[in-house]
Amino acid sequence: MSNLAIQSIGSDCSPFWIRPSSEGFGDSSRKIVKGIKREIAQMWGSESITFGRPLDDALISLLEVCRECSQSDWDGYGAAAISEDAYEEAKKIINLLPSSIRMPEITAEPTGEIGFEWHKGKGQVFVISVGGKHRITYAGIFSGNKVHGSEYFEDTLPLAIIQHLRRLYS
Repeated sequence: MSNLAIQSIGSDCSPFWIRPSSEGFGDSSRKIVKGIKREIAQMWGSESITFGRPLDDALISLLEVCRECSQSDWDGYGAAAISEDAYEEAKKIINLLPSSIRMPEITAEPTGEIGFEWHKGKGQVFVISVGGKHRITYAGIFSGNKVHGSEYFEDTLPLAIIQHLRRLYS
């Protein structure tokens, strides 16, 4: 679970604010969490384990992309603005990604959609995009083999998306 709560205000992705989720908890709760983190870090032989970091980084990246691209013509070439619906759908995808899959690079697309890109190496890439309309479009290249399509998206990641991500990292 992420240690940041990202909440939107307004209807066009801006402005946003970020609030640490520990806000409102007492000192005893913070001490318990700190103790648990210390114990787990000692089990792993490292004092520098960061919990929730990849998820937090992806959510912050999404927020930055949305802020930069929430107005029409954000690219100077007539790009559509990223909508609040696209932002919410992208946030849902980030939270549904399996923990075994590294977080993607997040980009804005001129169509107003939000893209997720995973690169493994030369000839190994998988890309999905969402626009807030319950549809994930995807394309991938796996050592010369190409795939593309679209899947309905509501509350769970479609199996095809998970399978292609596993294919990329197998």
